[in-house]
Amino acid sequence: MTAGLSVDVEILKLARQVGCRPQALDYLEQLDPQDIRDLREQVTGVLFDADRQMLQRVAAATKLLPSKLTATIGESMFSPLLCARVTGLLDPHRAVDIAARLSTSFLADVAPYLDPRRASRVIAELPAEQVAEIAEELVRREQYITMGDVVGHLSKAATLAALAAIDDEALLRTAYVVESKGSLGSLVALIPAKRLTAIIRTASEADLWPEALDVIGHVSEHQRGELADIAAAQDDELLEGLVRVALDDGLWPVLLPVTRAMSPASRERFVGLPSVQTEKVLAAIVDAAAQEALWADLLVFLPLLPVAARRLVAVIAADLKAEYAAIIDAAHEEELWPALIAFAAELDETTQRRIAELIAASDQAILAGLLAAVEAEELEREALTVFARLSATKQARFAKRIVALASIAALTALAMAAEAAGLDTLHDAFKPGPGRRKSATKASS
Repeated sequence: MTAGLSVDVEILKLARQVGCRPQALDYLEQLDPQDIRDLREQVTGVLFDADRQMLQRVAAATKLLPSKLTATIGESMFSPLLCARVTGLLDPHRAVDIAARLSTSFLADVAPYLDPRRASRVIAELPAEQVAEIAEELVRREQYITMGDVVGHLSKAATLAALAAIDDEALLRTAYVVESKGSLGSLVALIPAKRLTAIIRTASEADLWPEALDVIGHVSEHQRGELADIAAAQDDELLEGLVRVALDDGLWPVLLPVTRAMSPASRERFVGLPSVQTEKVLAAIVDAAAQEALWADLLVFLPLLPVAARRLVAVIAADLKAEYAAIIDAAHEEELWPALIAFAAELDETTQRRIAELIAASDQAILAGLLAAVEAEELEREALTVFARLSATKQARFAKRIVALASIAALTALAMAAEAAGLDTLHDAFKPGPGRRKSATKASS
């Protein structure tokens, strides 16, 4: 989830907490989302700790009265705010017994004022049927934040009942503002594949792609892949709409990692969309990778683009000089050397030289990883296209390091590629000779 989406959610929740319009808090948009969350939690603490002694006396008094009478008094004489604050001080079983005698409408009045952390056990013990009724009423009132606050506190049975009671649009809006994002994976796991498909279509039809992408960004890698494949299986119109929204709303920092979670076939279909290959979208994708250091995701994405689109990315990426070291690290750590080498071979000479110099100065582990990938994927020609940009002195120094690491087979392949390209310095350096070790890598290990 991007910081922008997080800030929007936190401002919505803080506005609800203090009883104002979200627009009145626009000045908080430049803050870190966690700072706004901390402020909201401090406000919650102040509100619930105020008059604590009086509230404890009210809670104690309820023990002296039958549950039915307590419910009648509470609904007719106490405000929803007072009832919410008292709830967290009651014995959970007693609170659930009283709640069973309250109207659904009044419980929906109380719900926005509850602090789920203080009333967690009460929420967990509510009957599934009652939770479903309250959920329906909260959806009717569009109280999605209230619903999102309690999702992580409901029992499994109550969660299933609530899921059955609300429509797909309400579910998406609720999931977007869930307080405990860690609970989204458990929530998605309860939804059958058929409904997940319907939810994806609803995201498109109701302009809720930001909400849907936020959910996808907070589930497990397996679930992310499942949801991404469901999306990629939809018609072109839906996918083109997703691409437009990602561009218009700045959501590529969220969408780019989702494409990596797709199956190869789904990713190929998505990358093949005409809208993805436009200059504006490709520039937004590169910018997203730079903003969030999504270099591994970009390297998985690039090989699927047609040559013309990759060359367009190469032109756009020429301005990323400060990021090349991070891109090289990502290629090494994620074993994506083939994608980087093939892409680097399409860059302008100046950019190739910078990348070649960074790789040539890398440690032994990175060079060994590069060599292994070049040999396995037969990328000698592409690799030498890049390293030929080094000065003669740097070529000789780099070649010496490669010779110390490479096997005879790898050196032979490199020498042949260098000869074919007319790179005499590299050919002479790589050409195996008598006494050269079969594998310095083995010796060093």
